[in-house]
Amino acid sequence: MRLVIEDEAGTRTVVPFSSDEIVVGRASDGVAWRLPDRDVSRRHARFTHASGTVFVEDLGSLNGTWLNGERVDSRRRVRPGDLVEIGAFDLVVLPEDMAVAGPGAPPPLPASTRPDPMPVVEPPATPAPASAGSATVAGVAPAGGGVASGLAGAVTGPGSARLALLLRLGVAALAGGVLLGFLFRRLLT
Repeated sequence: MRLVIEDEAGTRTVVPFSSDEIVVGRASDGVAWRLPDRDVSRRHARFTHASGTVFVEDLGSLNGTWLNGERVDSRRRVRPGDLVEIGAFDLVVLPEDMAVAGPGAPPPLPASTRPDPMPVVEPPATPAPASAGSATVAGVAPAGGGVASGLAGAVTGPGSARLALLLRLGVAALAGGVLLGFLFRRLLT
């Protein structure tokens, strides 16, 4: 058996079970494999290998160890292909005889089961037609939301939907602040 560890950047490392246990964590001492991430405890989890079966147990970590999307609260059996999540790392146990994709490359890991902390909101497929007198930003017409929609529509690339949503929220917060300032000034005069 071997343990395949993938970090946030997609870099994979294969760790063979050379002994009966592999302790993973953030510490430089006392662990068999170091996972340098602030969400990983110094001694986070232990993988034990006995009679061809692998088990994982959390060692009292703050952020927990997750097996197939469920928090590990006791010693749990890990089957080949099961996904273990520790901080920003995904870990999979694979048998020795499983073929490796490409020369020296570990096989792909299963998709993460972690919920996305901020859902991606896709912008509309086609921009709304520009109305007379409205400005366009980078060739995108505002879709009824004025400047916020126009600026948010101009954002493209990876993560652009999140950036567009944050931009819209920021402009809305700014407009609300200006409105409240105006109302308070009217009340005080």
